[in-house]
Amino acid sequence: MEADDTPDRLIAAAYRDLTRIHRFLGDTSAVAAAIRNDPLPVRRILDVGCGRGGVLLDLRRRLEVDVVGVDLRAPIAFTDVPILRADATRDALPKADLAFSMNVGHHLSEKDLVALIRNVGCYCRRFVLFDLVRHPLPLALFRVFLAPLISRIAAADGQISIRRSYTPAELLDITSEALAGSHARFRHTVSPFYIRQSVDIQFSPVNGMCNS
Repeated sequence: MEADDTPDRLIAAAYRDLTRIHRFLGDTSAVAAAIRNDPLPVRRILDVGCGRGGVLLDLRRRLEVDVVGVDLRAPIAFTDVPILRADATRDALPKADLAFSMNVGHHLSEKDLVALIRNVGCYCRRFVLFDLVRHPLPLALFRVFLAPLISRIAAADGQISIRRSYTPAELLDITSEALAGSHARFRHTVSPFYIRQSVDIQFSPVNGMCNS
């Protein structure tokens, strides 16, 4: 989907497939659970790398919260949720109580992923990062159960994404480097069958990433 010559109708279809995949695999429900279980009120959420905003739309319907997204390729046409064009590794971001990203980390180098985590910490008190796991099991499961049901572009993109993802040990090291010297706390988990991994970061309200 990163190719500039891909027709917009195919890209739109692929993003619809991705929204359904996130729903089917429980990614969207995991974000909703994180929001519901937050000890503080969550009035606004930010999706980092939101694509066409399908997951944000799902969450707004479920939780009735204010939503906003940022993406390097924000759609030009009207969408049902506000989406801003921004490089989340360095640009100013909309302030929110909680930010999340789905399958963005593997598109970034280690250096840029460190920068992303630190930059999000300047604008949000919590960041939940979901990503794929580089492991043969989820790749095999994707090929058998999901690839035949979705568009050709989404199927190819999914397999490439799994192959280029970080291992749990690599993502743990990257997060530790990003938060070194701060008062932030985080929890790293890996789902059964290596379907996904997540990092749930709580930034310190007193000593945020921009002040550390």
